[in-house]
Amino acid sequence: MKFNIYLPPGYNAKTKYPVLYVLHGYARNEDSWLPGMEADKTADRLVKEGRIEPLIIVSPAVDNSYGFNSSDQPAKRPCADCADEGRYGDYLTKDLIAYVDAHFSTAADRSRRYIGGISMGGWAALHNSFLHPELYSKAGGHSAALYMEEWFNTGGLRHWMYPIPEMRDWRDPLLLADTEKLEGLSVYLDCGEQDNYKFYEGSELLYRKLKARNIDVQYHPSSGGHHKNYWMPKMENYLLFYAGK
Repeated sequence: MKFNIYLPPGYNAKTKYPVLYVLHGYARNEDSWLPGMEADKTADRLVKEGRIEPLIIVSPAVDNSYGFNSSDQPAKRPCADCADEGRYGDYLTKDLIAYVDAHFSTAADRSRRYIGGISMGGWAALHNSFLHPELYSKAGGHSAALYMEEWFNTGGLRHWMYPIPEMRDWRDPLLLADTEKLEGLSVYLDCGEQDNYKFYEGSELLYRKLKARNIDVQYHPSSGGHHKNYWMPKMENYLLFYAGK
């Protein structure tokens, strides 16, 4: 698997840096955040301005996997152009973290490890952080693919992700928010009010659920659709959430 990595200005192997893992959307790859949405350039500027702590940013390829262990499926159902099969949850939470911590100068503890993503990657970031709050202290869902009842021409995606009803209870961040121990996790949600998938509905519901549990959560709806032109101008806000001083 490939990943792109950003090292902050003046990177020094003697310094232990926080690490932000950022996940791309469907049909994208490791280039989506770095350099695609210029997260590296924004981070450089904010570090130099003293507004964020110098950090490492890791942008891995997760294929079209939604970042979970699809090989745990109890049954296979067809889904044309749906997603990629494999133990992507283990890859993200075990293999990738272990590799980055072993090869770069990281602060290898949950208090300084963060995860976020856009669209499919936002779903994956929330899914994995809710299942593994011992690994991350902050999680971001940026236009996260939080489907409610409408699945908008996604073919058999719903049946691939949730082949039996119980699978939704174990996987969907909207339902994991009711059951998992999320104390100590900070969550940032945002979505464009013109998002053609209506992911603002799922974002708002998740915000209300986490707020009711007194989880540290913020939700920032604003004008915009489901595309790069919405996310890129928000990059400064995202990095300030993850690493702001």
